[in-house]
Amino acid sequence: MVDRVPNARDESRWRGLVPGTPPFLLIGEPDVRSEIAKVYELGYRGRAWSRISFSLTVFHADYDHLRTQEFRLNPTVVFFANGMEGKEDGVETWGTVDVMRGWRLSAGYSKLHRSLELKPGSVDTAALATVGSDPAQRWTLRSSHDLPGQVEFDAIVRHASALANPRVPGYVAVDVRLGWSPRSDLELSVAGQNLFDPGHGEFANAATRSELGRTVFFRVLGRF
Repeated sequence: MVDRVPNARDESRWRGLVPGTPPFLLIGEPDVRSEIAKVYELGYRGRAWSRISFSLTVFHADYDHLRTQEFRLNPTVVFFANGMEGKEDGVETWGTVDVMRGWRLSAGYSKLHRSLELKPGSVDTAALATVGSDPAQRWTLRSSHDLPGQVEFDAIVRHASALANPRVPGYVAVDVRLGWSPRSDLELSVAGQNLFDPGHGEFANAATRSELGRTVFFRVLGRF
């Protein structure tokens, strides 16, 4: 979540924002404040033996004055306010194993719990869904292998859990890349993304979201 500082348009009650000409539906508000995030983190990074490294981070955040849109009846307009607050707790961990020379395995996991609520007087229930819509869990597995003949093979398996509102199913995606460097200033590669996946969305409702399907692309990278 990114802190936002109100700009001149947000703070000007006499300057309409939406639409571009009067009568305006959305106007600025001089009392709108900057969002505040107080974030606390505790982490550890270390190495177990010579081939294994890992990191672990836990964090907590307190949010206040989060942006909402409220109604004013006379005239009937929408204006910016700071009617939401919340808390967030999470953990992130990552580990890497050097299986052998030229072959590395990595794994990562993150878990997030966010709780948002409207302050008394706020009616922007839509903000609760849009601001708090992030996967509760993610994990990633990665293999990076340097093969003979200046060939590289990378494979990634990644997962994101489902979103509740709007409803977005969780997914598992597989990405692979095969690269070859016939000389020091030239690299040829072919990569596939979202293999074995007929298509998945990552956010927004089913009627408007884009589905990310299988993609294969080639790349030539040279230094001249």
